[in-house]
Amino acid sequence: MNHLFYQTENFGKSYDFRPKLHEGFVIGAHIHEFSEIIYVLSGDAEIVINGKTLHLKDDDFVFIPPNYIHQYKIDKAKVYCAVFSNDYIPLFFNSIGDRHLNVEPINVAKHRDLLEKIFTHDSSSKMLTSGYLNILCDIVLKNSELSPSVLSDGILYQKVINYIFKHFTEDITLKDVSQKFGYNEKYLSATLHKLTGINFRKFISLYRVLRAKELLLNSKEDISSIAMSCGFSAINTFNRTFKEFTGLTPTEFKKQSKIN
Repeated sequence: MNHLFYQTENFGKSYDFRPKLHEGFVIGAHIHEFSEIIYVLSGDAEIVINGKTLHLKDDDFVFIPPNYIHQYKIDKAKVYCAVFSNDYIPLFFNSIGDRHLNVEPINVAKHRDLLEKIFTHDSSSKMLTSGYLNILCDIVLKNSELSPSVLSDGILYQKVINYIFKHFTEDITLKDVSQKFGYNEKYLSATLHKLTGINFRKFISLYRVLRAKELLLNSKEDISSIAMSCGFSAINTFNRTFKEFTGLTPTEFKKQSKIN
């Protein structure tokens, strides 16, 4: 598997829904905190989700939950794709609980009108968007299996990312995470490095910087407050780490974003 990349645009926003029509679409292994849906209008599509290859044809649909590793080879298909923030579908996640959604293609030929509306409706109406997505999620639950999480590279990564998402402001260590999920520390370290290309501590720092970038662009908080809210214990550490990943200090990044 190629190293993952984390889609920074797909986190930290509320009621964000972005549909798009693709004709020819290839993207490597990636992960993000938003949910994602793919609907094949015509042609053959290949999707890999947590290491499992799925083949989709006309009117096939998949729902990809947050933090599932996925990649696409849709160069011979016409598809609708949408990523959206999870606050649209809280009941769906309550229904799943701690279980794992086994993603499989669902043929939705009899629901074409619904799929068409989801991807073409006026998404400025949050209630309308939420309604359509919740109907779709009901179809997903009725046509999918839920199971306890099992050990695999993809599931392991997903579990760790979810944990980091909830605790990134704390002083998380590799030992803490290993004990939390019952994995050997060396195995966890090696697996995460294989998937991400960086070590655990650096990945935590990267995650915090991504959060900080989002806040610097969209929040009125001062830089010190942002640093603390993203898990950095000192402003000097924040400045040094931020520049390591972005090439800019937080102040320079904020000034540049205003210019652009």
